[in-house]
Amino acid sequence: MSAQDRPTPPENTAAPGRAAPDTPASIPRQRGAGPSRRRPKSGWKRFIKPVAIGTAVTVAAGCGGVYLYIQHLNSNITKAPKSAGNSAPPGGKADAQGRTAMNILLIGTDSRKGLGGKYGDKENVGKGNNDVDILLHVYPDRKSAVAVDLPRDTLVNHPPCTDPVTKQVYGPMTRMPLNMALSRGGPGCVVDTVQKITDLRIDHFLMVNFEGVKDLTNAVGGVDVNLCQPIHDSDSHLDLPAGPSHLDGDQGLAFVRTRHAVQDGSAVGRFSMQRAFLASLFRQMTSAGTLLNPTKLTPLAEAATKALTVDPDLGSVTALTGLADDLKAIKPDKVAFLQPKVSYTPRDLADPNRSEKDEFVQPQADQIFAMLLADRSLTGKPAAKPASASASPTHSAEPTVVPSQVTVTVLNGTTTRNGAASVGATALTALGYHATSGNAPQKGVQTSTVTYAQADQQAAAQSVARSLGLPASAVKVGGTGRGVVVTIGADFPQTIPTAKPSIPVPTALPTDVKVHKADDTSCTSKGNGLLTQ
Repeated sequence: MSAQDRPTPPENTAAPGRAAPDTPASIPRQRGAGPSRRRPKSGWKRFIKPVAIGTAVTVAAGCGGVYLYIQHLNSNITKAPKSAGNSAPPGGKADAQGRTAMNILLIGTDSRKGLGGKYGDKENVGKGNNDVDILLHVYPDRKSAVAVDLPRDTLVNHPPCTDPVTKQVYGPMTRMPLNMALSRGGPGCVVDTVQKITDLRIDHFLMVNFEGVKDLTNAVGGVDVNLCQPIHDSDSHLDLPAGPSHLDGDQGLAFVRTRHAVQDGSAVGRFSMQRAFLASLFRQMTSAGTLLNPTKLTPLAEAATKALTVDPDLGSVTALTGLADDLKAIKPDKVAFLQPKVSYTPRDLADPNRSEKDEFVQPQADQIFAMLLADRSLTGKPAAKPASASASPTHSAEPTVVPSQVTVTVLNGTTTRNGAASVGATALTALGYHATSGNAPQKGVQTSTVTYAQADQQAAAQSVARSLGLPASAVKVGGTGRGVVVTIGADFPQTIPTAKPSIPVPTALPTDVKVHKADDTSCTSKGNGLLTQ
């Protein structure tokens, strides 16, 4: 019998096995009264099962969608080795709570890849050069950070690097521009080079190209800047009036590239523009209007993952989210920007790689790096104190020493250390000094000395002594003329330090180094044609 042919019970007839509402339950059901039927489900039970199934399907689909989207974002990320074959220096000391600082290298490449031939240098669509190098030092408490600009044209000593793709080995280089590192072994070579410069262990790197700057700027809805004077730069195509401006992606890229119309027209001078842009971008990215707005957060996630090349430890959305979570307590007023003082090298047509470049003024630059390694505050207010900080001595800033402006003569005063003067001169040359070697007029010298004749050469003599591993007592007044003279004695070190000599950690920044905070919204000046760091 089909369902349609089954008899319908009278209105007061109970369902099979149940008494009718007004019938005693003791009266047995008559046989043949019809087949047994299940009790109809109440309304809420009829409703809950399909809703539960639908919800489960929806949640599963949603989770699957989230998983697929995360996988999509993961596939956007480009990864590269963090090193090009060099060992990293030891990390800083832990603070009283056992926390250590984190150093992140931000690399901006000048590759024009994806720009359709815009912005000049149309052939530069490969790795490019490391056009921007900013070291972000995050203090152990994860509540403050310092961003240190390392200008691209700074002459530095490069370590050997092995390209991870081609396996080509590049030898070490002495006093060559920093921006050559990327082409010698990818971002890992840039990391190795910056570690050699600063003695700071780099934990992560983030590299972005021109296209990435544009996309990130657009993803956050643009960036606000404030200029003291109008800027018209035909090279970068930046054309902005004085006062506040809201930049889109193309304008943001032009803003950070501008240098000919800013200060002295150098890569050093344009840092004033870059720090203003980065500070505004940081304020925008950390604002509730971005982080709590899905219509902005999703494009930002897309742009960030497509724009970045990162080290393998940051090569997933989960890792990048973990990094962001680690840094979420840092507010704009706790982020400082600074640039070590530099001096320019003279014009030298015979050596264009070193002509009209810049060099760090020493020992001030190394003092900044030493302060970061010791997790000293660079803004006046003490940062989280390292466990051993209370025992650290106080030192005042030392006079400026620019190695390229110091002439050193290294003389061998022994009869048993053949070639020692040449070794010493080579080591000093690698550090940027103008060093020559020869034999001392006297032989059998037992104690090495570093002499200077003019008072303003004392700091240079002390720096030379440290570089050669000689004690401070070796520095003496003597001789005639300008420059420093090293006389090698029997006590001269058998091995000259290959790393930079350790320097005292000062308690404050050199007075001529300026610090700018990320919460500073005052106008940015293009300067008057002179470098103002």
